[in-house]
Amino acid sequence: MSFALHLRRNPLSAVLLLFFLLVFTSPACAAKVLIVGDTHYALVAEVASEIQLSLKSNSKVYATSEVRGRLAATVDREAAQVVVALGMEAVGEALRLPPAIAVVYGLVVAPPRNNRQNVTGVYMSPPVSEYISTVRRHLPAIKKVAVVGSQGLMKSLLGGDSALVEAYQVASSSDLVNTVNRLVDTRALLLLPDTNLLTASAMSSIYLFSFRQNIPLLGISEANVKQGSLFALVFDPKVVSRQIGEKVQTILNGVDAEEIPDSPPRKFNLYINRKTAHKMDIELPDELLRKAKKIYQ
Repeated sequence: MSFALHLRRNPLSAVLLLFFLLVFTSPACAAKVLIVGDTHYALVAEVASEIQLSLKSNSKVYATSEVRGRLAATVDREAAQVVVALGMEAVGEALRLPPAIAVVYGLVVAPPRNNRQNVTGVYMSPPVSEYISTVRRHLPAIKKVAVVGSQGLMKSLLGGDSALVEAYQVASSSDLVNTVNRLVDTRALLLLPDTNLLTASAMSSIYLFSFRQNIPLLGISEANVKQGSLFALVFDPKVVSRQIGEKVQTILNGVDAEEIPDSPPRKFNLYINRKTAHKMDIELPDELLRKAKKIYQ
């Protein structure tokens, strides 16, 4: 008996088939949001999951390796409106999409440099102003902070002028070390987060300079604080996830991505190395210590 004849003789089967087709092939079941990233990393998987929880619309998570070179086809198949790209490789894939598809980036150090429209996102690094604000409020004895980094990160993170800041652009790790070794008159060092510059060898030399000259290094990660930086401001993954989710929802509500400013995290976790402060005779006020997520002794 043919399938068509079976349906004519069994109306209930026909109704069930129609229901299945309507429900499971309906555009309503398509993912309006695709989240792409290296999900084998725990941090990326955590952020992707938190973003999904924050969204009101259907979403799907893809590992970057699943869609490498095929992201546009995946977007078409899912009828997605927004792609969330977590990490530089995912961002690189997403920025090649047609501009009609909104891209929201995350888990990158600074805003990606590109000319594509319909892009916004949340970058991980604290603006220099966050460090300066912490120094002004809690460590007023530090009258000068030398900020050292690449030209690109200077443009992204330095922001407005500050009387406390002296900026130094460098182009290589050796240039970084040579520049830092000349900064004997500064009162604190802040190195902008460029992995091409902050090699293990360069950091070893800079920590040696820091302790010899009694000039504290302001870190960019908890690991830096463990190694001897005075303190570090580190992004909070849950806060970043919520911010990304808010941007995505705003886009789905009809706002163009380029109308939504790129932004740093709204909150940073503070890590402090009390041993470094003691060695350098730096007094840490109780108010600052209370703010710390973790204090290394």
